[in-house]
Amino acid sequence: MNNEFINMIKDELSSYGTALGKAGQLKMIGIVSRVLGLFLLIFTIILLVFALLSFCSVAIIAIMSDYMPVWAATLIMSSFYVVLIGLAFVFRKPLFIHPFIKLLTKQIRSEEELALKMMEADHEVELQRVKIETHINNATRDLNFMLTLLGNVWSFFRGKIFK
Repeated sequence: MNNEFINMIKDELSSYGTALGKAGQLKMIGIVSRVLGLFLLIFTIILLVFALLSFCSVAIIAIMSDYMPVWAATLIMSSFYVVLIGLAFVFRKPLFIHPFIKLLTKQIRSEEELALKMMEADHEVELQRVKIETHINNATRDLNFMLTLLGNVWSFFRGKIFK
């Protein structure tokens, strides 16, 4: 009986630890993918801003010159980079965050799926915790019952002996 209870508690604690580890891993993947995604987004925007500034400076020089087609072409290229900056900002999740999630997990493809998996893992941790608490409460209640029963039997025999 004692060995079975200890083995059951060991199994419950190991499954609780596994569920807790999985939940922690998924949360870490979410944090790392967001950080790396934001880093790449900022890096891309900075590079595009530098390119935009270089083309705008060429455009200002071209405006000062007498050649109108060079100026028009440079403004077209500048507007193209402005559109690229806007697209990089609008599509930042599918371009930067989701690829890192997919790379780190190899099964989850988007932030929404990651959130669902994190909820499942947290639920599994909670189930394991409740299971362990239930077993410990049952063992404590059984121990209290046995101690009360032994105390009552002791009181009964002590009362019979000293009567």
